[in-house]
Amino acid sequence: MKIISYNIADSKQWKIDRLLNLDADVFVVPEITCIEQAVIPDELEMAWNGITWQFAGKPKWKGLGMIWRKGHGHIAPWYNPELYYAIPLFVDDVLILGFWPTKRRGLTDKKKYPQIAQEIIKEYAPYLLQQTTVVIGDFNCFVDQNDWTKEYGDIRQVNEMLEQCGLHSVYHKHTGEPLGQETQPTYYHMFKQDHPFMLDYAYNNAAVKSFRVMDADLKMSDHVGLELEI
Repeated sequence: MKIISYNIADSKQWKIDRLLNLDADVFVVPEITCIEQAVIPDELEMAWNGITWQFAGKPKWKGLGMIWRKGHGHIAPWYNPELYYAIPLFVDDVLILGFWPTKRRGLTDKKKYPQIAQEIIKEYAPYLLQQTTVVIGDFNCFVDQNDWTKEYGDIRQVNEMLEQCGLHSVYHKHTGEPLGQETQPTYYHMFKQDHPFMLDYAYNNAAVKSFRVMDADLKMSDHVGLELEI
């Protein structure tokens, strides 16, 4: 199974078209619109015999989307839609937690990014421990980020919680690089190549067939996509 996670920055139709023409079985897409405001490429509908598009977000034009083959997966019965934004999807007995802890006015705007991430992990931790699991998306967390606090920390505390669930960062395991010293950034702040960060991560507890950080395309997004095959 191949999973692509890609924050597309803003949900223009040409970006959706380009994304969905990539080869994947599941797409995890922060900053995408809801399906009612998008057009699905005919070739994908035909190739997949229909798609399923799960969306979590307020407003409807900017949220977290998960897209997969119709009839090949289902949302977990214990999904808590009040946790903005994370979506647990089962495909072939694999739990894929689409992950985008973010701030939204009236929902999570008074919280810190690491706090939101840790609340999601704490809620779903019992399930992450039970089966083959992938947690993937835009974590909005990095080492010594601006909204670091003593209570919630940064990506290091998020990483520790996920490791306690038996999950490891695929990128860091494969490269041996420490958190905060990544040579392949997944985010360019304000679309500037001289302001790189690692914000997008994939964690899992399964054998990995392949993993790559996709090539940066600043016309497409200030983020860089991740491709994971298990």
